[in-house]
Amino acid sequence: MKKHNSLLIATLLFGFALVAQTTPQQMIVDMQAGINLGNVLSAPVEGNWAPAVEGQYFLDVAAAGFSTVRIPMDFFGARTSGDTSIWSSAANTAGSYTGSIADYTVSTTYLNRIETVVDWALNAGLIAIIDVHGSKLKTEFQYTFDRKNRHSERTEPTSAKRLADLDKFTAIWTAIANRFEPKSDQLLFEIINEPYFEITEADMNSINTSIIATIRNTGGNNSTRNIIITGGTKNSFEAPTTIDPTIITSDSYLIATFHYYNPNTFTKSSQDNKDQEVWGSTSDKNQIDIDFQVVYDWAFLNNIPVLLGEFGADNTGGYNYDTGDLNTINSNTTGFADGGPDNASRVEFHRYLAEKAIALGFAFAAWDAGPESNKTIHKRNDATSTVNYNIANFSVTNYNPKVTTPSTVVDNSIWVTDVKDALIGTVLSVDEVVKNDDAILVYPNPAANNIRIQSKKEIVQIELFSILGQLILVENNFEEQLNISNFADGYYLLKITFKDKSIANKKLLIAH
Repeated sequence: MKKHNSLLIATLLFGFALVAQTTPQQMIVDMQAGINLGNVLSAPVEGNWAPAVEGQYFLDVAAAGFSTVRIPMDFFGARTSGDTSIWSSAANTAGSYTGSIADYTVSTTYLNRIETVVDWALNAGLIAIIDVHGSKLKTEFQYTFDRKNRHSERTEPTSAKRLADLDKFTAIWTAIANRFEPKSDQLLFEIINEPYFEITEADMNSINTSIIATIRNTGGNNSTRNIIITGGTKNSFEAPTTIDPTIITSDSYLIATFHYYNPNTFTKSSQDNKDQEVWGSTSDKNQIDIDFQVVYDWAFLNNIPVLLGEFGADNTGGYNYDTGDLNTINSNTTGFADGGPDNASRVEFHRYLAEKAIALGFAFAAWDAGPESNKTIHKRNDATSTVNYNIANFSVTNYNPKVTTPSTVVDNSIWVTDVKDALIGTVLSVDEVVKNDDAILVYPNPAANNIRIQSKKEIVQIELFSILGQLILVENNFEEQLNISNFADGYYLLKITFKDKSIANKKLLIAH
């Protein structure tokens, strides 16, 4: 899998040189296939919900062919000092609030740990995402909005505590932005995980606006760092559609995100009363097509790229990779009709969603919460590994994966191999792409009439494919410029063949 630093543009049509940060559109192309480091830094204590992470994990991820790792983390609880409960949650008390973001301090120890983990990911050549996420985030922040009036933590919108909670959230993002400003643009910020279950469209638009400004105001690399956002009220594939368009047009470095676990009778079928163990019919796949088309149409209209930030299905038959048992992941429940999805369905669900995301020009990050969870892809056992490695000098070609899985597991690799392969098989393999991305430049992108393609190597053929894989143009006498004015708006794939028989693939958005 290709890895990129900043996009280097040596020469534009007007003949001057400049260096630009990676645009959101190019970042999505670079991200392609990703995975979540779930239930680790988002647990109240690292190691409570999944093995504590070590650098070896990121080597595993990079060696498997993933380009991106999304890292959920929770800054609430003991990790940020300052008690917002001293302020009234009653209506019309906002005028009595005299606090500020200075009242809240993020733990230096936790920031140090996060920086270590982020550096492991970046040094392994991965694109990393800091995602604010977790149970304490829910109870201490998201539940205070409680748009459905279900939680005791709810505060009135005009209360002093609502202002305090917003200040605390802003203080957290200020600390993140300041600590990580020096990092390269291969680090992305995701403002908040799944806010829509508790936060309204209007409130989320306000939070997005405020936190984007907070990040940008720290300057430096954060001025153009890509930030991942979603909307309020509507969930799943509809979540980004509630983002105020003015937020998108006011910032050139934003990426929209959505999650997809439909139908939950299948994706959560290790739980009681969710007993759909088979998935993959024409009707099942048509529903995915319909839902993803909603996201694509919205993204195209608003000129913003998309990350499918989470998706997945429970382990086959309810298998527990930690103990080697069936139907014991939710040991406090009984009455499973079947225990979980059948294996072929689980694999096909991951494959189809990943393939659909890539076909529509989205990047994706599959949900994985390690061996102690009901959704396992990497069977993390990093903390007890005795394998020696030097992450600073890591390369895929010299990597020899460890095997730490208990003998009770039939698949004795570090991965649930068939699911991992289903995800990675949806993107271009390492052998199919040019290793040095500086060798090829396609601009402008998006484009309306003509594109220029520049390379340090001689190009012998250009092919243009639709997102459905249909070959629509072949150019064997290419001379830097290609006319695309006759093609309909949408995403396309350029396949560029060089004289040395290597191939580069570039996504192209045509927008007249």
